[in-house]
Amino acid sequence: MRLYTLKSVFVTSICLILMSLFSCTVGYKNDGKEVTWHTWNEGNGHNSRHVDADPKTFEELDDDYGRDKNHAFYKGDIIKDADGDSFRVIGKWYAADKNQVYLSGELVEKANPATFKVHSYYFAEDVNDFYWRGEALGVRDKSTFILLGKPDSWETKWAKDRYNGYYLGGGTISDIDYETFHQIEAKIPVQSGSYAADKNRVYFMYRIVPEADPVTFKEVAFYIGQDKHRAYKKATPTQIKDYTKLKGLGDMYADGVNVYDRDFHILPNADAESFEHIERNWYKDKANVWWDNKMLIGANPKTFAPVQVSSYRSGRKDPMSGGDFNYGKDDKHVFCQDSLLPEADAASFEKIDFPDGDSWTVFDRYRVYQGKDSPKLREYLKKKYSK
Repeated sequence: MRLYTLKSVFVTSICLILMSLFSCTVGYKNDGKEVTWHTWNEGNGHNSRHVDADPKTFEELDDDYGRDKNHAFYKGDIIKDADGDSFRVIGKWYAADKNQVYLSGELVEKANPATFKVHSYYFAEDVNDFYWRGEALGVRDKSTFILLGKPDSWETKWAKDRYNGYYLGGGTISDIDYETFHQIEAKIPVQSGSYAADKNRVYFMYRIVPEADPVTFKEVAFYIGQDKHRAYKKATPTQIKDYTKLKGLGDMYADGVNVYDRDFHILPNADAESFEHIERNWYKDKANVWWDNKMLIGANPKTFAPVQVSSYRSGRKDPMSGGDFNYGKDDKHVFCQDSLLPEADAASFEKIDFPDGDSWTVFDRYRVYQGKDSPKLREYLKKKYSK
């Protein structure tokens, strides 16, 4: 026997009441005098706004779409140039009038409303073409067209007919071998799924990958391919022979001999043995410091660190997680990315979010470098340096 405490019954009742209230406050409401659009989220709670619709003829079509005698609406907004009288919902997120087709309230260009069929949110067709996420694919031969994946999956990236390969993110490849053209397997989202191949060539999106071997080609990381010859970045062959032997260091790589940037170019003057990722965009070895692949002239790697980011909105300095992406300093110098700020005072240089500032304020005790001077900044400096 399951026992229910008074507290559990009370909590359950409250939850059911809240669910009922929230379900009533999302979508359209028409009281006969005014049409309103209602939303709810955990951050802002319930919100409503006026819809410029005629309450006598307004009709809610589904959670998002509506119409009156003059207009069609999506989430309370008038859909431009839509005919309200003929407007109808034809599938989840899709709607049409006598002239056009719409996806989430936006026009699906070139679509024929009389013959438009919705197969999934991603995939649809009309008498002339196929569509992926509302974009016409420009299919040359509909009779041989197939998706290389599921029609309701965002992981599906490719399709084909007997003439062309179609990258569903936008782009067409001509003169494929229809029988062997296939999407190269990828462990999405770790890999992109943006590579395909036939018996003759490898493709990245809408480009041919030069020199790539279609038999041995695999996607080994996001936008990175590997065959028996070398590694590839997107559609570009690189000097890396075996990507799997590289050690990842942030967005950089090392193989024990060289350090490479994200495009697999050798990083000049970098010592592979001591090279390390500090955090964010920052790197160093025993002799130098880098912002991305750009070396900071004069920076001391022994004392260098990204500038700590803090918030002062509570009236006290609260450090936030991690250092800054663009500002760093050593014991004597301050840098913005790879550029020296010659007048900046390293000892007092900070980045703080003040409640009356212009978002983040970057400053030292003498001047402001980003953001604006504010009373809270003056109060902070006076408290810290008037001793």
